[in-house]
Amino acid sequence: MLIDFHAHVHDDEDGKYTRELVREARRIGIDYLVIHEPVSHSRDSLEVVQRCNDLTFRTYEREPEYFIPFVYTHPNLGQAALDEVKRGFDRGARGIKLEVASIITDKCLEPIIEEAITRDVPMVQHTWHKVTGNLRWETDGVHCAEIGRRYPELKLVMAHISGDNRWGIRAVRDVPSVYTDCSGSIADYGHIEECVRFLGADRLIWGTDVRGADFLYTLAKVRDSKLSDEDKAKVLGLNAARLLKLI
Repeated sequence: MLIDFHAHVHDDEDGKYTRELVREARRIGIDYLVIHEPVSHSRDSLEVVQRCNDLTFRTYEREPEYFIPFVYTHPNLGQAALDEVKRGFDRGARGIKLEVASIITDKCLEPIIEEAITRDVPMVQHTWHKVTGNLRWETDGVHCAEIGRRYPELKLVMAHISGDNRWGIRAVRDVPSVYTDCSGSIADYGHIEECVRFLGADRLIWGTDVRGADFLYTLAKVRDSKLSDEDKAKVLGLNAARLLKLI
């Protein structure tokens, strides 16, 4: 099984990009695409959040057997943020995506986290660690670790191995409930093996970050790694399938 756990479609009304994306993904052998359309600006705009989600679910409705939609929200919007999450689940969402509207340790996240726990669905948090300093509301790996310790029942996925792979691995190494995805980069030699060595193959999930990255490049960094075939199978699809209750 091959699941891209981290994809962005950014389509228009015509749906041309959706058709091209699905055709290419199927050609490669990808079984499912997990899609979400976050935006990190307009932090106080519910309209922007709703527009992103409308795009996600419009895309999902074109290929409901292929796409797995996640609902996006800005937790700082309070009850409106939670209402938008619930609206997303009413439309078929299978998880929650968070970007740079709030740091995951902020108190306003508590209702969103509790909703994810109640529904037993994964939450993907954009995570980055910059030597130049993170954005004002950008979550770091250490924040994911803190939430993982506070809510061990939460299916939290720290996206991008936190950008700085060694930093991210160290941050969550001792928090077994936190997963990570390897989306968003194509040329980090050896980091797949390093992640599995320290976190275990059960905690790493393959994702591309398309349109921001390429299917084949990101697939090759796992398929051409030195992992065992069993571990590759976990990373490329089985771990995601378990989180999404596909198996």
